[in-house]
Amino acid sequence: MTTVITKMITRICLPLVVLFSISLLLAGHNNPGGGFIGGVMFASIIALSYVVYGLETIKSSFSPDWGKWFGFGLVLAAFTAFAALPFGHNFFRSAVEFLHIPLIGEIELVSAALFDTGVYFVVIGSLLSIFQMVGEDK
Repeated sequence: MTTVITKMITRICLPLVVLFSISLLLAGHNNPGGGFIGGVMFASIIALSYVVYGLETIKSSFSPDWGKWFGFGLVLAAFTAFAALPFGHNFFRSAVEFLHIPLIGEIELVSAALFDTGVYFVVIGSLLSIFQMVGEDK
């Protein structure tokens, strides 16, 4: 049985932790962070909501197939790893491009960010699939 305080803190922390996990994902190729730790942060707040509200309550309003998230992330990470081969470059070669946008400035586009995004979805999908299976007693 959870308390009203626990439910309120979880409700407040959920969007903040999701935004923080996305921030870690986006900062990963230049600063500490990345797809793995961002995915762990996202999975942890969803797991906390499973514990606080109960698995059935969460599944009634929000029930994605976490295995599909895992599969999408794995395909994206593999595509990024193999994408340089047709162009005569090495496996896992990272490409960097700078894009100048008026009024915003210069934006760095890095292919390693796509790999990090794939890892992000793999971690979320695998951890939350495990949490859901343990919670359902499968």
